[in-house]
Amino acid sequence: MVSNRLRYVFYVLASCLLFAAVTFSREATGSVAQAQISPARNPDQVPTARYARGEEVDLSLIVEEWRDRYPATPVFACTCTAETCGDAELWPFRTYTLYQPFVALGDFNAAGYERNGFNCFDMETGDRPE
Repeated sequence: MVSNRLRYVFYVLASCLLFAAVTFSREATGSVAQAQISPARNPDQVPTARYARGEEVDLSLIVEEWRDRYPATPVFACTCTAETCGDAELWPFRTYTLYQPFVALGDFNAAGYERNGFNCFDMETGDRPE
């Protein structure tokens, strides 16, 4: 009796963990694509969080994180075109100097960064933000 109850508890826990780890992505048609198991991440250790705290993080790690989490959203490479750029009130909570590189997720964010002194281009197509 105890072993069956213990087995049931493990079954329920394993099912909950599997359900929490599985993410579903949808294709443009709205049909369900293959389920993907995402490893658990400590939110304080992802590259974007570390970068926002002021750590020096390779921008390619941020691009990799975004492409993993938001595969359909374009990633923009941006460069500061003024003596100083950026807004310390918004992510990544920094200011930049002339020609310092930066990355932006999506058209909306890239266009906002352009208003703050950056020049941004889609990393895949070379297009400017809309």
